[in-house]
Amino acid sequence: MNYYFLESQYTRRGFISGGTTFTPQLEMNYVAVENPLPEGTTAEVELLSSVRNLNVDYFETITGTRHVSDRFKMLLEEANTTAQFIPTTVCYHDGRMVEETYWTAHQLDRLDVFDYERSEYGRKAVIAASVEQPPRKIVKVVSRICLHEERIGEHEFFMLDYINIFKPIVSKDFYEVCRKHKLNLNVTEVGEISS
Repeated sequence: MNYYFLESQYTRRGFISGGTTFTPQLEMNYVAVENPLPEGTTAEVELLSSVRNLNVDYFETITGTRHVSDRFKMLLEEANTTAQFIPTTVCYHDGRMVEETYWTAHQLDRLDVFDYERSEYGRKAVIAASVEQPPRKIVKVVSRICLHEERIGEHEFFMLDYINIFKPIVSKDFYEVCRKHKLNLNVTEVGEISS
């Protein structure tokens, strides 16, 4: 497999998360937003009290937002990622500001590249049939993921469409570029899903 999930759980650091608020305030839950955010939108993240030192280049929040460091954002832009990057202020639970600059990566590409035949998931027959006879049903319980890699093309950073997995995926080649730039990312290979 040539793709990895980006994880918000880090060895020795634990789970990196917090809550996000937007200015201007969103009219709906962030997870339901399907359009670009208005020009001039900013975000603020307050990290959970368990996060004492933020020294990572990617993390997610309990409100469904995904955040990238300035260094990670630059590499994503070089890779022609179509995400909208929202300026984000990040602070610790006690109000101290983090040292790095972060961005909310909004509206990542969603690709319909899940291999319904080779993957293992709940209600397989019903869901696989809905691909040919809409409306499409969402895959909610997955134990093994296989991708149609030939359909991914040049995408280096994306989400799966029609699948209830909210972790972004990066290509192996792009992950190697990130490693050469010494980004602190935690990844797991796309394939078996641990519960």
